[in-house]
Amino acid sequence: MRAFLIAIAAILWATDTPFRLPAVQALNPIQVVLFEHGIGLFALIIWAILKKRKEVIYLNKKDWLGAILVGGGGSALATVLFSASFHFINPSLTILLQKLQPVLVIFLAYLFLNEKPQKELFIWSVLALFAATVLSFPDLNFSFLKQGIDIHSRGVLYALGAAFLWAIATISGKYLLGKNSPGTVTFWRYSFGFLTLTGMSLLSHTGHGTESVNLLAWTSPPVLRALLYISFFPGLISMIAYYTGLLKTPASTATLIELLYPVTAVLINTVALNAPLTPVQLGAGTVLLLAVLKISWNSR
Repeated sequence: MRAFLIAIAAILWATDTPFRLPAVQALNPIQVVLFEHGIGLFALIIWAILKKRKEVIYLNKKDWLGAILVGGGGSALATVLFSASFHFINPSLTILLQKLQPVLVIFLAYLFLNEKPQKELFIWSVLALFAATVLSFPDLNFSFLKQGIDIHSRGVLYALGAAFLWAIATISGKYLLGKNSPGTVTFWRYSFGFLTLTGMSLLSHTGHGTESVNLLAWTSPPVLRALLYISFFPGLISMIAYYTGLLKTPASTATLIELLYPVTAVLINTVALNAPLTPVQLGAGTVLLLAVLKISWNSR
């Protein structure tokens, strides 16, 4: 039953894009992610006050840093970059590139924790990076390196930026979960994410910012439905299901089940958004997923 909850979470994540895409097309990505965090925080704050008041309020210096990295970096900025990339590249490409996170975690652990990866992990990491390169640029055309960033490469950079921030958040989240409950860490994630996004939203309306609140779009029923859906189902509900399922599910099993997310997302995006990947991209994506799965299992 616990493993089944992880599968439910992965499938809910896969349903995100058909709703997120029209939302970010109508609104600033910052506004979309701010709404998500506002809904999540509102749903959690009563529980936090009644059940975990002391635990969620009193943070030491390391907890503050971890919560800022998880909430401000991994939850706020990474999700904004993830959403913004939809403007420039196939959303399925964005989702598959997120599976580079284990590779980035190994790289960050090597830099900051002095953890030296095994030779086999290094080989699989190189293969994953090569597959991600072919997935992103199937024609292997890197002319943008000389001519400047183009639309496609900007989308790839946004997606990779999101993966990088989520990798940092993964390391920070593991530290926080070592001495705090999943519910408390989730509350910090939404709280610090909401504060960060509020600041980003205010900055986008001042100085040289040109974005404005589109009241007509906000009051549009399709946009409101999309915002509510991504806030609750791929957002808060899937997170609760995932953490509950992860409590008594072996890590290797969880890693395998989580592959339902990118595979199902590609299928849904192909049908619902008419956004198929090319055969070369599908092949590279398959290699990427296999390499990352091997890395995840060998890292346990």
